[in-house]
Amino acid sequence: MTDFALAFVLAKSASSCTPAWGGTKALTDSTVQSQIKKIAALGGRVVVSSGGATGAYLESSCTAAQLTKAYTQVLNAAGSNALDVDIEKTVSPTTVAAALKSLQAARGTAISLTVPVAGMTLGLTDASIALLRAVKNAGVEVTVNPMIMNFAASGGWGAAMIAATEAVHADLATIWTGRGSARLYAMLGITPMIGVNDTGPVTTVADAKTLLAYAEQKNLAFIRFWSVNRDNGDCTAGSLSGTCSGITQSDYAFTSLFSGYGK
Repeated sequence: MTDFALAFVLAKSASSCTPAWGGTKALTDSTVQSQIKKIAALGGRVVVSSGGATGAYLESSCTAAQLTKAYTQVLNAAGSNALDVDIEKTVSPTTVAAALKSLQAARGTAISLTVPVAGMTLGLTDASIALLRAVKNAGVEVTVNPMIMNFAASGGWGAAMIAATEAVHADLATIWTGRGSARLYAMLGITPMIGVNDTGPVTTVADAKTLLAYAEQKNLAFIRFWSVNRDNGDCTAGSLSGTCSGITQSDYAFTSLFSGYGK
């Protein structure tokens, strides 16, 4: 695993279709470009990620044609042809699907859709399923990336994350009805939140090992995690932070664990 997702590309305002890093920094921002160069120098691949939990979505303020253009601008600025669309707010599924169809037809972009799960056994949210159906109907090839984090669970957290993934796999079978189980697993990636989750669950290194073994068994498309900025033991008292995991761990323990996946 050598992918680094740069998050998030947003609109400069709710009434704007101008893409910017975090909604504020220009696509040519020197700090961001320096990070992209460092990733490339290490043999990594940049994945551009739009949307997220907060901010003004391009997907909400752009027409389909404008959205295709915005995605193209960001990918070109990042020197990438891999796009992750993280949808956690209300959008028009048909607008997003049409934009992704045009983008993929023009440049063969690798596209992943990051979407929330509704619970341990509930699968995806209704909004997420509507988006996937629109994308499927538009003929876009995607990897589905459920955020297996921040949901109510019982039992061990590692097993709960696997159960949530299995529920999503069942959802995919109702959308891509002509595809077999193995093919559906191959178009499914997963993204846990390492350490302390927003709503209380804690992903330990042991939980991550359980998840990794499952991914290898099922031949999932990838494992990502939120986020490399948190992959350290600088806050071990169970606190929630954007710069540390909140658990006792060695620096980059999760990065080291997941980095060999798929090799």
